[in-house]
Amino acid sequence: MVALLGDDGPAAGLSDILVFDRRLPDTPLGNATRLLLLQVAIDRDDAIAALGHDGLEALLATQVAREDGDRVFARGRVVPAEGLLMAFDGFAVGDDDPHGYVASYTPTASWLAALTPRRRFDRALDIGTGSGAQALLASRHTRHVIATDLNPRAVAFTALNAALNGIDNLEVRHGSLFEPVAGETFDLITCNAPYVVSPEDRWQYRDAAGFEADQLSQTVVTEAPHYLADGGFACTLVSWLAESKDDPDARVEHWLEDNGCDAWVITLSGADPLDHAAGWNEHLAHDPDDYGAALDRWTAYLDELGVGWISEGAVLTHKRAGRVHMIRTDWADEEELEYAGDQVERVFKALELVAEVDDPQELLGERLALAEEARIEQSVGEEGARVVLEEGTWPELEVDDETVDVLVELDGQVTLADAIDRARIPRRRSTLEDIQELLELGVLELRQ
Repeated sequence: MVALLGDDGPAAGLSDILVFDRRLPDTPLGNATRLLLLQVAIDRDDAIAALGHDGLEALLATQVAREDGDRVFARGRVVPAEGLLMAFDGFAVGDDDPHGYVASYTPTASWLAALTPRRRFDRALDIGTGSGAQALLASRHTRHVIATDLNPRAVAFTALNAALNGIDNLEVRHGSLFEPVAGETFDLITCNAPYVVSPEDRWQYRDAAGFEADQLSQTVVTEAPHYLADGGFACTLVSWLAESKDDPDARVEHWLEDNGCDAWVITLSGADPLDHAAGWNEHLAHDPDDYGAALDRWTAYLDELGVGWISEGAVLTHKRAGRVHMIRTDWADEEELEYAGDQVERVFKALELVAEVDDPQELLGERLALAEEARIEQSVGEEGARVVLEEGTWPELEVDDETVDVLVELDGQVTLADAIDRARIPRRRSTLEDIQELLELGVLELRQ
């Protein structure tokens, strides 16, 4: 598919159909792509040539496709994503979408996939699973995965996608959020449930119907720790509200208090009510009357709630023993976000250490090293440098020359104190604070 249409092929939208259809060759692969990616009808003989008799019969039996005379029509789409084949409903067309419409592999799904640790786990849970993307990804490194969803269509698509990819360690349960797994615990929990703060209940995959404001997000964040085993991780995409941009994270930080977990909050976008409404109703922009009405309806709803700022992003938690737990908040550019699982694990190791540290000087006995993808960028003739992690959330920090000298000495073998002595600089508090910040960002890693 990518070979035929380029990197943008799997993300094809309605506006791409006519162009992509003309670009595809009249070959078995081209016709399979027409049918399953673009939902363009093809002749039955071409479908058999592309998919085989058994493949076509499977599409018809699962109702992903239908026959009408000698033509085969796609009722849903099958798209490659993250090395998987994902089936879901067809292109969204608005009011004519089926109730319980199951969306494609969206950008938010890719964000969550990037932020999830990929170590070996025994049990994983994906709540609000949708098409099952996160559950399918977890099945690659987890002994047993459970996926839950209140939407029967989502449950059906997740089961179909497990079969489509030959995955046999995934169990699908029908029900709301954590209800189907009451009393159970997991080593990994993922959630990309509907979190958009909206007055609508039109799209079950997007709008938090039945929950006012950001209550669905609050429920996910506050309940997840109860279902985590010791040492487990929860990775969730959520929204949280604020009265103003000046203090955007107070609400989500309150959700995370006293839950037995360290937490890393990563804001991926933030907007005032009008920009928030505009972004989520952009599909109406071709009709000024509908678009304007939606903007007014959404902003009135948010004004009634007393909302001045809406944040969307990830809340990552790690459950562990200890009397003190840390909450860290950062901003990341959604366009730069890449695989961050290793960085996430480094961050939580750092937060566990820092939770017991009252002063940065207590880090002097630790053995540290720059992460493999960390870089120190210096310009000739200029003081200081920029330290960048070229993976994950791509954090960066401006540091002075003395801190650079220390970083160069950190090889994972010597202590921080020894590295400072080797660099022949004073043990300044500012240097130690920069080292702690780089450690908490996952730019530095702890060594035994």
